[in-house]
Amino acid sequence: MGGRGSKGGARGDGRRVYRREPGDWLWANRAFWTVALLALSALLSAFRFVTLPQGGSVTFLSLLPLWLVTYFYGPRHGCVAGAVFGFTRLAVIFGVGEWVNFSPGAIVLEYPVACGAVAVGGLLLRGFGPRRGRECGCGRGAGRGSGARDEGEEDDDVRGDVLVLRVGYLVGVLAMGVCYVVSALLFYPPEAEGLLPNLLACVAYDMSYLLIEAVLTELLLLLPPMLDAILYLRFVATTEKGDPTLRSF
Repeated sequence: MGGRGSKGGARGDGRRVYRREPGDWLWANRAFWTVALLALSALLSAFRFVTLPQGGSVTFLSLLPLWLVTYFYGPRHGCVAGAVFGFTRLAVIFGVGEWVNFSPGAIVLEYPVACGAVAVGGLLLRGFGPRRGRECGCGRGAGRGSGARDEGEEDDDVRGDVLVLRVGYLVGVLAMGVCYVVSALLFYPPEAEGLLPNLLACVAYDMSYLLIEAVLTELLLLLPPMLDAILYLRFVATTEKGDPTLRSF
């Protein structure tokens, strides 16, 4: 259907005029969606449903909204937003009573740097990731611009989007884990004697809870409704309301 509910008539010069609707401000509103996703990530990080015996807690999908900031707007924006969010995450962790190492180096590495490092997964966007203003999976096969796109090409685009969503998330979580391991080596008492045993102990400690959360998230990303929701949300968050691709819906 055309115009997505925005009805209007023709101007004197023949151009279409769309009437503004209350929800139009949500479209391509980078500031709103960045704050909303980071707020959701902070909220989810406060709920810890598993605490491992050796320490460390597993949250439910708290890193996914943080990664979506990069997925929507690219690694540069995601890195800056993640670094700012790191201090919010520090406040949440302190607020729920979890122990915090207040060494300046540990604070910097584990919060602004680690959260900003999630954006490393966004480097995949440069190759075959999502392009702003493109149809999401909901509009496959529909016309766009001067003619309909090849259905096979659109399916390839959607597969590329989904691949970047899943693999980029894993790369971002791995980058965050590396920051935690480096912080543990530099600013915490040794877990074991010797450099290699201590390194392995730090990896086992810091990667364990991140791995559990990553596996749960990747399982959720296998569900088609979840993928469709994320692709459509990205479309809304990065596309102007009057964009001609809205004829796809």
